[in-house]
Amino acid sequence: MSSGESAVSVDSALAAVDSWLTEYISARHPDLGRIGPICPFVAPSRKNRTMEVRVRFVGHSPTLELVEEIARGSLREYGLVSWQGRNPMLRAMVVALPDLRPEDTKLLDEAQSRVKDEFVAQGLMVGQFHENCDVPAARNPDFAVSRAPVPVLAIRAIALHDIFFLSEHRHWFEKYREKFGGHYTPEAMENEDRFRVEHYRRAALKYGCPV
Repeated sequence: MSSGESAVSVDSALAAVDSWLTEYISARHPDLGRIGPICPFVAPSRKNRTMEVRVRFVGHSPTLELVEEIARGSLREYGLVSWQGRNPMLRAMVVALPDLRPEDTKLLDEAQSRVKDEFVAQGLMVGQFHENCDVPAARNPDFAVSRAPVPVLAIRAIALHDIFFLSEHRHWFEKYREKFGGHYTPEAMENEDRFRVEHYRRAALKYGCPV
């Protein structure tokens, strides 16, 4: 790929990601199963200039190992960014892979699954988005919420609603509980989102944790 082609691809990828973040991720959707935008952190993150967008190329013959290394490299980069905003909960990084072909997007799914432990251990979430992604919305299993016009990895701090994505394994749940367990005292739970509370209760019972 020539430098000219790379520049055009980068510009196109950045424009597509910007539109996706603005018109889809930061917007409401009737199939989401709750009120509010698909991701409530994106708009505040961008407003506070704590969102980094990067572009990485995988070439004509991408491998799982390469996509994994891009993910791990992005984790390292996340830790080195001189963030402008002071709120660590708003720090996010979006890594676009514009030349990852639709028939190869399964590599992004597999890579995300393989590296998630490493991200969660550092208090971070990593999610994959692409045109074939079948990840469902937490409150509507019939809505494939993680569709994107450009394949991307998104990195951000673990948030309160991430119980839906961190209850599958004990070590993920323990990391979540370490940060947000205080939201699930009997007194606090009376005023919390009942759907999320019940999800937490089931996970706590599954792993023998007090509720």
